Amino acid sequence: MSNKVAYYALYRGDEFVDIGTLNELASRYHTSVNTLRFKASPTYAARTRYVDTIRAYKLNETQGGEDSC
Repeated sequence: MSNKVAYYALYRGDEFVDIGTLNELASRYHTSVNTLRFKASPTYAARTRYVDTIRAYKLNETQGGEDSC
C-alpha cells in the first residue's frame, strides 16, 4: 500500500508563490503545517480578503498522464 502525497500551490492574490507538499512549504516559509492547512480551508477564505493574503490550494491528482481516456 503506497502513501499518497498531496501537493499544494501557494498564491498571494493572483500571484503564484510556490508549490510543494505541506511539509516542504512549511519549512521554506517558516510556518507550521497546521497554518498552511488552515490557509487552504474555506473558513480562511471567508474570513480574509482575496488580495494581499497567502492562500494554499490543494492540487488534484491525475492518474495515467495526459493520454489516458
